[in-house]
Amino acid sequence: MARKIFLSLVITALLANFAYGADVNVNNDPAKKVVARVASQDITELEVMLFLQPFGQQAMMLYQSEQGRKMIIDDVISMRLYALEGESKKLDEAPEFKAALENTRRAMLAQSAMREMIKDLKVTDDDAKKFYDSNASMFTQPERIHARHILVKPESEDVTAQIISELKAGVSFDVLARKYSIDPGSASRGGDLGEFPKGVMVPEFEEAAFALKNPGDISQPVKSQFGWHIIKLEAKIPASAAPFEQVKPQIMQELQNQKTQELLKTHSDELEKVYKVERF
Repeated sequence: MARKIFLSLVITALLANFAYGADVNVNNDPAKKVVARVASQDITELEVMLFLQPFGQQAMMLYQSEQGRKMIIDDVISMRLYALEGESKKLDEAPEFKAALENTRRAMLAQSAMREMIKDLKVTDDDAKKFYDSNASMFTQPERIHARHILVKPESEDVTAQIISELKAGVSFDVLARKYSIDPGSASRGGDLGEFPKGVMVPEFEEAAFALKNPGDISQPVKSQFGWHIIKLEAKIPASAAPFEQVKPQIMQELQNQKTQELLKTHSDELEKVYKVERF
């Protein structure tokens, strides 16, 4: 199990780097584009991109802005300056440095070999549709309701009677919510709580809200740990399946991850037969 979890993490990083690697080669050969020079040594755009790679797409987006580009290039220059200082002090001859360098070399070789292994791996629309049809329950949205409420303090039961009286007199629910409700999240929206399924609200509130039958129905005051609620049903939304096109991208990504994991795990097992492995 631990090996499977670790392999999943490796695959996540690998796919992210693989996707990033596709961007490295698009802008007029970044390996030849010089962005700075330190002690007569060129710093290329490729070096900057490799510097940004562990930080993901947000860092790449920052690099697209003039201010972000300057800041990032300054960081790469600082790194080069410290590297030169490290060389002058012969820090690269330390055993721990050599061990870390060798470990990095092996990791990069492993990632390159993995990328080579999965480069032709494809997930088709048919694969995604078969998964969708075979796992319908995963894509079913539960029954939901759209409701409003007016919340008053626990000791203010007399206020609930006043609200009910005004509702019967024809005052609109949203006006009364703005006037009386102490719920900071919904009072300014006329008590609107939006849509929600079962299992989200406190039990007393949920039971009363889902017991309402028709849009426009209003509950009697219901007490919870937060105070007294008066609830208005706006709509009932029955359980429904999310459309295939809506969830297709997530399915494609999940299947890509699964296929990648299976392929790399199988090939790893095959490599153990080629190279002698001893575990202690």
